[in-house]
Amino acid sequence: MWTRWTRLFGRTPCVLLGAFAISIALAQPAAGQDAAAAVRELTNSSDFRIRVNAALVLGRNGGEGARDALEHALGDAHPAVRIAAATALGYLGDPLALAALERRLPGEPSPGVAAQIHASIERLRNGAAAAAAAEEPAPPPRVLPQSVRYVVRLGTMRNVTAVRGDDLRRVLRDSARSRARSLRDTVVIESDASLLRQAAERHLPVVTLDANLTQLNESRVGASLQVQAHVEFTVRRDQTLRGTLSGGATTFGSGPTISDQSRRQLEDDAVDGAVQSALRGADQGLMVAAR
Repeated sequence: MWTRWTRLFGRTPCVLLGAFAISIALAQPAAGQDAAAAVRELTNSSDFRIRVNAALVLGRNGGEGARDALEHALGDAHPAVRIAAATALGYLGDPLALAALERRLPGEPSPGVAAQIHASIERLRNGAAAAAAAEEPAPPPRVLPQSVRYVVRLGTMRNVTAVRGDDLRRVLRDSARSRARSLRDTVVIESDASLLRQAAERHLPVVTLDANLTQLNESRVGASLQVQAHVEFTVRRDQTLRGTLSGGATTFGSGPTISDQSRRQLEDDAVDGAVQSALRGADQGLMVAAR
């Protein structure tokens, strides 16, 4: 079992998501810049860097015409502008943007841009779901769907770096939960005794994912701040180690100075990217581990 697992995942590539990971917190509007000016820059500027900043300003501040301009920018010729537009639409929080993001996703040629579009779609859906939940009574107990072939249980999440302690451990868990939910033929649980009981009654295998945030480093590259993260998952079934998954990502923030809030956002984005890198394409390997 170990040999087969290693062949599947022993060389999981570390995907460099950072080249296109743009933090909305870094968009600082120039003095007097309003939504109309940002829309004009996003629509008309020949400099992609100005278009990127204009998109992030609109995502941060909103304003009349912001959503329409950002949706149009999803078709920009430069991938950095497209990812900035997708990021901004996610932070803008308008669920009406879902249609434009979903239309763009199937035809997007850049994997980095597609990943951000997917993340913004998830962000908007979660926001809409949270708003709806606030107005509705508590849902009934969860029931395992008949299509489920195995259960993924989130185990121990550790931040073994010297950065932000339990705060980043929570980021790691949230990201692992979110990314694991995209796996096929499974359901993700943490400590839901009812779902575990249902799995046992149906003789469904349960695999446990433990994670360690092993690296979170920052460095200066020219005028940019670079944050690198690395995550390692171990996969267990019935306390038996079945394999490992690993992934890494890098995020960049520009500017002579970076605020604490912006630095934290870059760290969060790097951790999320590393988890995405580790779990991308893990469906088949987890099925092997569940046998």
